[in-house]
This record gives sequence, structure tokens and C-alpha cells, in this order.
Amino acid sequence: MEYKSSFTKEEIDELEQWFATHEFEQEIDLGSGIHISHVDETLKPMLHIAHAKHDNRAFSGQIHILFKIKEELIKQNKVKGEK
Repeated sequence: MEYKSSFTKEEIDELEQWFATHEFEQEIDLGSGIHISHVDETLKPMLHIAHAKHDNRAFSGQIHILFKIKEELIKQNKVKGEK
């Protein structure tokens, strides 16, 4: 996903629904020195921020990482299937 400076509520809702309905490994390397050991624990506060600040450009980097997590889980074959 290309970087965006703001997101819609619908985009955030769809992303959260995807995470809620899929099983995936809990460890992922996003590159550029970003390694996440506990994806579920990382998602909770980040999704909260995304819902509250989806249209605020100052938070677009953090929100973009959520989409990057999903993208990399799929790319690295770390999605186990639907719950």
C-alpha cells in the first residue's frame, strides 16, 4: 500500500474486521528495523488510535503501519486462515 496522509473510517473498519476474522502468526519483520513479536498486543492500541485519529495527518504514519502489518502477513505467508 502506498503511503496516504489520511484514512477514512470505512478503511479502518475494514482493516480491523480483517484482523478480527483471520488467524496469523504473532511475529513479523516489517523491514527497516521494525520487528513485532506480539502482533495482537500491537494491534489493540494502534487500532484504537486509528479509529480516533484516522483523518489527522499527524497519525498517518502509525496508521500506515497497520496496513503494512496486514500486507506483510499476507506476503510472508503468515496468515493461517479465517477464524
